[in-house]
Amino acid sequence: MCGRVLNALGMFLALQRFAPTTFGEMSYLQATAVSTVGFCSFGIDLSMNAELTRKLRNSLPLAPTVLAGCVVAACGLIFAGLVVSTLFASQLRTMSSPALAVLAVCVFASFQILTSLCNAMAFALNANVNVGIAYILSSGIFVLFAIFGSAGVSGVELMFFQVASQIAAVSYMAISLWIFKSRMNRPSVAQSRPHIRDVATEVKTLLSYGTKQILVVSVWTFSQWLIQRKIIFGDGGASENAVYSVGNQIFNMMSFIPTIITPLIVTKLAAAGSDVALRRSISLRSLRLFGLIVIVACAGAFLGLHFGTPYLPPRYAAAVLTGFIASLAAASQVMKTPFSLYFLSELKTSREIASSFAGAAFMILATSLFLQLTPNQGTTIRLIGCALQTLLLLGFFLVETRRVRLKMEFP
Repeated sequence: MCGRVLNALGMFLALQRFAPTTFGEMSYLQATAVSTVGFCSFGIDLSMNAELTRKLRNSLPLAPTVLAGCVVAACGLIFAGLVVSTLFASQLRTMSSPALAVLAVCVFASFQILTSLCNAMAFALNANVNVGIAYILSSGIFVLFAIFGSAGVSGVELMFFQVASQIAAVSYMAISLWIFKSRMNRPSVAQSRPHIRDVATEVKTLLSYGTKQILVVSVWTFSQWLIQRKIIFGDGGASENAVYSVGNQIFNMMSFIPTIITPLIVTKLAAAGSDVALRRSISLRSLRLFGLIVIVACAGAFLGLHFGTPYLPPRYAAAVLTGFIASLAAASQVMKTPFSLYFLSELKTSREIASSFAGAAFMILATSLFLQLTPNQGTTIRLIGCALQTLLLLGFFLVETRRVRLKMEFP
């Protein structure tokens, strides 16, 4: 939470000190990098976590999996560089420094892939406190840049500030994991020189885990990039995208809410065992809690926009409505959390995948119908896509739990 507060502070200072074109350009570069990572990371964040967790539970050697993760990440880095320098290079031609923009996106995407790898290892090894510290470190560095950086920097230069903070966070995570590994006395962790065949097998396992994740994440992140592309290539240009980015920051802040509460709900679902009726009840009861939270969060976002926008450049006056629409989109995302956790506890990820893919596909289709978008139009498309995702997951939940209940009542 401290990291999120620092991140919000850094973004507010950046909005206040730098020109709207600067912030809008940086936001577009970030969206390009995230879209690249969605496809080029090979789903390593989930696959590495799942495989290491399984190995720890069964007291199996971890070294082959760690090395395999590094191999997959290295391939992802090379792939990301190729994708950015070929497919996305033409989409960065309007930036203030096109060649530097390509370099910034390549480096930022590469370190995001490394961040995913380090985070997955930290969560699996119960060293997740380092994830929070790394996020605070990167957010804190960006706050310093936002305070002391020259107000005349371009969006590409501001992107390199983000790259610097990302490098610091990854370096901290890598050192922390190395120290953590050295202090563990488990033979499975300390094992050295695993056979190359074991590493090759683990690479195949990680890729098979991540295949579905690649499809969903890449489509979802591409839909977000496409919306920003339609805005930044429109009449308003980068300054118009800056208004959209205000809403995007609110969306990201509110979407973080479930991560605070989910451990409690996951624990209750696990304690319910195979009692479907109880698990269904837990999910529905938690829905009321999330509903109350999103009402408070949406009200807070609206008040923050209303009182904070006057301290920003006049161009951001339009961000009040954009930000409020974004808060509704985030509320929709938060409200699907109880159903996501239910299916996660049932090991039925296909429902989440199907609903996410449908929402992202709608956003891509809807965005493609416009030659250019305004921030409000782009945010509204996002709102409808998120709502569609939530409604589909709710439908899967109701059908699934009703079917199981009927089987129990009428065997």
